[in-house]
Amino acid sequence: MSEATARGRVGRYRACVVRFVALGDSLTEGVGDPHPRSPNGLLGWADRFARQLAEADPTTEYANLALRAKRACDVLTEQVDVALALRPDLVSLWAGGNDILRPVLDVDVVLESVDAATARLSAAGPEVVLVTGFELTGSPVLALLRRRVAALNSGLREIAHGHGATLVDVSDPHSWADRRLWAPDRVHPSPLGHARLAHAVADAARMPLGALPADPLDRWGAGSRPSGIRPGWRDEARWWREHALPHVRRWMTRASAREDVAPKWANLVRPARDFGW
Repeated sequence: MSEATARGRVGRYRACVVRFVALGDSLTEGVGDPHPRSPNGLLGWADRFARQLAEADPTTEYANLALRAKRACDVLTEQVDVALALRPDLVSLWAGGNDILRPVLDVDVVLESVDAATARLSAAGPEVVLVTGFELTGSPVLALLRRRVAALNSGLREIAHGHGATLVDVSDPHSWADRRLWAPDRVHPSPLGHARLAHAVADAARMPLGALPADPLDRWGAGSRPSGIRPGWRDEARWWREHALPHVRRWMTRASAREDVAPKWANLVRPARDFGW
């Protein structure tokens, strides 16, 4: 099934989508998009997208099982069964980012986990949305990671095609080159970036146009000059000091894996009724 066919399948199915479950890591948990009235203090693209679904249908239910530091194999073993027990109509799966950051990477092993998760979800009936990684340049570190992300994305496209899943492709570096789209750590999207991701998922899932807002970067940035992502040497030094080196220490000591954090929406909620924003 082609990607266009898969997208059309979700679009025709939209009238029946009343239960959405999001799986993945910190990108789907919402890191980079703080909100004081949200569980874990985070909002994120999945919450924003769920709210868009609820605006089109107030009976929409939603769960978010994504957690920071989770690898693709963790998503497969820890989140897929829980998601299926919720009997979703629509599932998003975004994994592989934490695998990319590890010193030793076997992309095929990562893709095997994503493929297995996608196969199990698709076989159970819900529509599945996969998201690629960001292939960014600008920082020397990001340039080194870009080759890994590109290899992962190539496999994700094959998996989406093979299982008839909808693919949200955010790999184009020019589309994400504006610095306003990124949190200070340059790894997670900013609130504006998460809003843009919600827009991208809504567009790929072919929601009714009445429920689809304009690209948030266009609205927020109207009349202002885009800010490039390439930093100066002072910004680079600050990033290494405040973000890169602390992240390396946290990874070496597995601090993130020991954090006492639970999924923020482990049980189904109704965004139209339960969201406090």
